[in-house]
Amino acid sequence: MKMLKKSLIAIAVLAVAMPVFAGQLKIHDPWPTAPVPQEICKIDVVLNVGYWIQIVDQTPIKVVQDTAATNPFQTYKGCKTTDVKTNFACTLSVSAVAVGNAGGTWSATVAPSAMIAGTNAGVSICANGSNVDIGKLTGGAKNVKVAEVTVKVVPV
Repeated sequence: MKMLKKSLIAIAVLAVAMPVFAGQLKIHDPWPTAPVPQEICKIDVVLNVGYWIQIVDQTPIKVVQDTAATNPFQTYKGCKTTDVKTNFACTLSVSAVAVGNAGGTWSATVAPSAMIAGTNAGVSICANGSNVDIGKLTGGAKNVKVAEVTVKVVPV
């Protein structure tokens, strides 16, 4: 019975003392003469950094007739250079599809396709169209959208 009593007292003492292990306990006795804030602890602030990428210039790619092609009346090409900013190493890829009445078969290229984290890289994006029927477009129209380039990214 005495052993049980001693065990219960020991458990009660531990139950009172255990919360002290959970954090810092600081006693300021006596408190300074003026009510001055006293530092107790410092707590870190953390965040999870997500992936981000920015294609700086997203204005349209202007295409013109490809005079070197076997059928320049239906073959168009054009390129633009833009900066790409990113916080992770990645690879870019591009594709193109016809939109609007002119139709055609469109393709796209990007060079260089490999991006390095933290760089501000100049990238060339080109669009090429064949079998484009400009006869289906209104003469004299400006900035007619004939294709759309999609830029994709994958981390390496």
